[in-house]
Amino acid sequence: MGKTKILIVDDHRVVIEGIKSALSVYPDLEIVGEALNGHQAIKKVKSLSPDIVIMDISMPDLNGIDATLQIKKMEPNIKIIIFTMYSNREYIIDLYKAGISSYILKKEPMSELVNAIKAVESGGTFFSGVASEVLFNYVKELDEAKEPKLTDEFETLSLREREVFQGLAEGKSVKEIAEILGISRKTVETHKYNIMEKLHAQNVTDLTKLAIRKGIIQI
Repeated sequence: MGKTKILIVDDHRVVIEGIKSALSVYPDLEIVGEALNGHQAIKKVKSLSPDIVIMDISMPDLNGIDATLQIKKMEPNIKIIIFTMYSNREYIIDLYKAGISSYILKKEPMSELVNAIKAVESGGTFFSGVASEVLFNYVKELDEAKEPKLTDEFETLSLREREVFQGLAEGKSVKEIAEILGISRKTVETHKYNIMEKLHAQNVTDLTKLAIRKGIIQI
């Protein structure tokens, strides 16, 4: 049986090195690549075909939530472990619905991440205590209501609109966003208009406030 190939995605080099160090003692695990944001992660998934992606949430250019959505759409069978400082209910539920295999908090011992990898390797799932509690309550609510209650205007944005949204919220110009995403300025302008309409935003400042509130960008 071959080694399990792992891609680490985090915008902090010290976190990447910490994970690499912790996993170096396991000969059946191979770190095949690193990425510092969601866009890099998507490219590395295409080129390296990892079995497992260890994914942070808050990253520049493209956050871990939207990167996860794109990766799972592109490679449904890939296993994604969220490794983050955030325990927000909204994040946990959104990522659970996206098909992640594990959700671990960075404040947990590194052994928890190792346990998650081992569980995911064998086809299982692994959620930290906080995430498990959130998901238990969420499933219970679904059973009671028979339908999700957690949709909002932001969830109506397409994956491409989410990319443009983050760029705008980060203060990037239409030209910069077009270059990053490899699309025309006119297309970015169209997405911007649709985003403003869907979110009932008056200006980019409103988008930035929403992005901060949802943890997509940090102050």
